[in-house]
Amino acid sequence: MGEFSFIKWIRSRQKRRSDVVLGIGDDCAIVDVSSDRLCLITTDMLVDGTHFDLKRCTVKDVGRKTIACSISDVAAMGCEAVVAVISVCFPNHTTEKFARELYEGIWSIANRYNIEIVGGDTISGSCPLCINVTMLGRDNEKKPVRRSGAKAGDMILVTGTLGGSILGKHLHFEPRLKEGLALNRNFKINAMIDISDGLTADLNHILEESHVGAVLYEDKIPVSDDAIKLSKKTGKTPLYHALSDGEDFELLITLSKAQSRKVLESRLFSDTLINCIGEITTGRGIRMRRRNGSVYRVKPQGYEHLKS
Repeated sequence: MGEFSFIKWIRSRQKRRSDVVLGIGDDCAIVDVSSDRLCLITTDMLVDGTHFDLKRCTVKDVGRKTIACSISDVAAMGCEAVVAVISVCFPNHTTEKFARELYEGIWSIANRYNIEIVGGDTISGSCPLCINVTMLGRDNEKKPVRRSGAKAGDMILVTGTLGGSILGKHLHFEPRLKEGLALNRNFKINAMIDISDGLTADLNHILEESHVGAVLYEDKIPVSDDAIKLSKKTGKTPLYHALSDGEDFELLITLSKAQSRKVLESRLFSDTLINCIGEITTGRGIRMRRRNGSVYRVKPQGYEHLKS
């Protein structure tokens, strides 16, 4: 496989957007960004052995996950994903079939959300497969939702169920782009984040940026079936996995009590499980309230790179 023939193949297969003036094939891509809209930029890097294991999944699975992670970042700000630039370092002696299957996985989800791949870089080396995605998004007539807007008295909502993603969800999750857009368009969301590092770790990011604390309701945490299955292998509780496992890629949301009720009663999310799992408080840190009313401190736990 040659680099240039591979790029030509990608270019010939890539679906086009009307706002992309120039896509793959030049030194830079050109995207028509309206001056009255905000442009969002996010980037994610995934490497074999850390974010996926090619001994246990297909390269199409890897391609799908690679771009889904970045879509999830845009979803967390309640905005629209537009284009992406993808750079890949293939291991030496990678076959053309392998490389094409990676992109088939990428397109399997990018095309569904009308995201055009407009460029990138392709190299090879004595290294495991490594992929970097840089994605551009834009606001959809609503300001992007930040992590820093949570207020004491807000309720905490979460989509989906949590924990045990290592059993498969981390590869096959559906980014909550539709839900993020609907939340931002129809409700006043104060803060939002996608759960990539773990519920308590990502909630703590909101708390630190917003200078507030939180109380979680122990009996309201939506524990997944996979968390229950995994607990039988690890000896840890299903709740532990729901609080600490990363890569659920669900949305964690804070908003007023009145807005929370409207979301939970809305027909916009009839296909999406949404639960109220706690509230934002004054002070700092995370506490857990048991069903009997007693409260205990929870240390944020989740995945963190470079931590020894």
